[in-house]
Amino acid sequence: MKTMHTQLRASISALAIAYAGLSLPAMAQELTGATAANDEGGDIIVTARRREESLQQVPLSISAFSEETLQRTGTASLADLATQTPGLAFQDSNGAFQAPVIRGIAQVDQVGAQGNVGVFVDGVYLNNRSGLEFGLMDIARIEVVKGPQSALYGRNTFAGAINYVTRAPSTKALSGALIGEIGDYGRRKISGSLNVPVVGDMLAVRAFGGYASFDGTILNRRDGQNIGGYDHRYTYGGSLLFTPSPEFTLKLFGSHTDQQNDQGPLVGTPVSSNNCGSQVVRGGQTYNTFLCGQLPTYTNVNMDTTVGYGLRGYSDLFYGQAAYDFGPATITALVSHTKASFSSLIDTTADPLAVTQVSAGTRSRQQYTNSVGDSSTETSVDVRLDSNGNGPLQWTSGFYYFDSSVSDVLELSGSPVNQPTAQPIAFSVRGGNLATSGWAVYGSAAYELTDRFNAQLEVRYNDEVQHFGGRGSAVAAVGRQQYRYVTPRLTLNYKLDGALIYGSVARGYKTGGFNSNAFGLAQFTYGPETNWTYELGVKSNPVRNLQLNATIFYIDWKDIQTQVQIPSSTLSVVQNNGGAKSYGVEMDATYNFTRDLFVRVSGTKLKPTYNNDVRDGEVAAPCGDITGTQISVKGCSYAVGGNQLARTTDFQAAVSGGYTLRDLAPGVDAYVQADYSYQASKYSDSLNFQSQGAIELVNLRAGVQLLDGMDVSVWAKNLFDAKYNARATVVGSVADGSPLSGITYTRIYPGERRTWGVTASYRF
Repeated sequence: MKTMHTQLRASISALAIAYAGLSLPAMAQELTGATAANDEGGDIIVTARRREESLQQVPLSISAFSEETLQRTGTASLADLATQTPGLAFQDSNGAFQAPVIRGIAQVDQVGAQGNVGVFVDGVYLNNRSGLEFGLMDIARIEVVKGPQSALYGRNTFAGAINYVTRAPSTKALSGALIGEIGDYGRRKISGSLNVPVVGDMLAVRAFGGYASFDGTILNRRDGQNIGGYDHRYTYGGSLLFTPSPEFTLKLFGSHTDQQNDQGPLVGTPVSSNNCGSQVVRGGQTYNTFLCGQLPTYTNVNMDTTVGYGLRGYSDLFYGQAAYDFGPATITALVSHTKASFSSLIDTTADPLAVTQVSAGTRSRQQYTNSVGDSSTETSVDVRLDSNGNGPLQWTSGFYYFDSSVSDVLELSGSPVNQPTAQPIAFSVRGGNLATSGWAVYGSAAYELTDRFNAQLEVRYNDEVQHFGGRGSAVAAVGRQQYRYVTPRLTLNYKLDGALIYGSVARGYKTGGFNSNAFGLAQFTYGPETNWTYELGVKSNPVRNLQLNATIFYIDWKDIQTQVQIPSSTLSVVQNNGGAKSYGVEMDATYNFTRDLFVRVSGTKLKPTYNNDVRDGEVAAPCGDITGTQISVKGCSYAVGGNQLARTTDFQAAVSGGYTLRDLAPGVDAYVQADYSYQASKYSDSLNFQSQGAIELVNLRAGVQLLDGMDVSVWAKNLFDAKYNARATVVGSVADGSPLSGITYTRIYPGERRTWGVTASYRF
């Protein structure tokens, strides 16, 4: 793989060639996802604080990406979004176990139902972590808000929030779009939208839909087919806007998304390659418990696709929003309902000989991870009152109610010996149904103390009740917990000529839960985790055509929910386990050299570390720190204080540039854009023994805009065909006697190879 410097030089060269040979309309304020200082002016309007505001005037760390930006950068997934967003990282298994990470606050329990970053569509919370796929929806922009957003957004915005904003119907004119895409590896996509004014300025409807398929880029040697893509993804939906008077608006929205994804391609490292950690003698042979060092990269795998399959399922979203402006204030009511159901059966051994080898009894070493009950529903009501006018005091007050149900059952199963097509038999089950209902009152008040100095206080009081019915124990695991908590945010900001300086302190809160496999024990339940986040930032235009934003932050994370070992037992469960800290700096700068040429540079440097009081149960058995292990030579400790948080990166950088040539021919403009991203290596576990390797990607797109609304572009993602690991996890090898033996193996997920294609769109 090319080095970072080599690829960076290649990106700059591509831009230089584009500058010499082309000349296209620099839409930098949209292409960068931020406001660019150009001759045309303008700004992105965001709703991060539940009201429309200029991005550069919001005293929050936000990255906002317009529809134009998403198209030019080829952003179609959360993984793509993370490459362009300072402070955001992302890992999943082709749609399953999705985990956005903001500022190093990684979700320690990878398969838990609750995440640390909330994902929303038009402000409606999505309570299922699988299938967060919106590449075919009618998206107007995406907002990534960093830091706890519990005061205004509520649950599971412990580290931040991602809000997808769909395009609203318009009563102004008939409009629409049709987009088609073809590429290598069987990539096919078609999507479109249509906006129709129905009754003058009173009524408009908008419909959208799309279908896509993709073979994936990683060869599966077992069947000779590629893996890591999707048989199909389709989305359809629509919205209605009714405005009978200037004071009243009503919007209705509904969408349905269906997915049938392949398994995420993975390679299971043989336990004979383990080279560090503790030592254990098994069957007369000595094994190490861990694989240490930088992981290799792979371009092919050997997985079962006869029995195993990837993520399959659907999600529905419906909401109605009514707003009435009665002069001093506007009252808004948002009623929503979401429903999702997914399943997966993933080959986690990836070895054709495993089904012929005995693990225990009649069960072979061929194992699967099976998500059998990943379904959810939620109904919510949010009523809000917002002040109008431009006076020194701006305020919001609201009431929120929700009723949520998440069924999250995870099975580990194994195939019968020498029966490769038989359905696997479950040998370990955990999870159950978590029903949560609650209410909250919230409010904010912002006051202009002077024409330059502003203070804002946000606060939310929450009352939630959890009811749990679980699986994984000899008897039904039933439990109840109640949480009452307050989440405040205080922000101070000061306006200078050409700059906004702000500071904030906010509390993040995530409720606890249940361990179904520990029913009847003290460890059956675990409590909430909290953080205090302190932030100081500046948004500025120091010189003409330059926008420079920077933030420094410090996060104090308490009672983190992580795996611990039950004393005198091999049972590992989630408990509150010490704390962690993360601090760092983010920067995002855009410069318009001319109206037709821009460059954007962004990056994050941070340090997320465990406190000294953390004892990680996930590595307790391999390190010989529990009673009854077979460890003969202890080579590590589950005391991980001072180490970097697992699955986090401590450095990210991105460079983007675009150039426009106007009037290449009568009625024809041309453009080119190059995007480079770098993500430093992650550690796969809390011991920091294993490095996943850095990820460096270069994307390139060039196209022409012709006639009125026609756009044709050619593009390449991962232009230099870099080999990298998209994800890696260290797990106990049950087939080799884990947890008592302590032997682990690593699942390595190869990253997507170079792809190219052609996209044509027509907008009117």
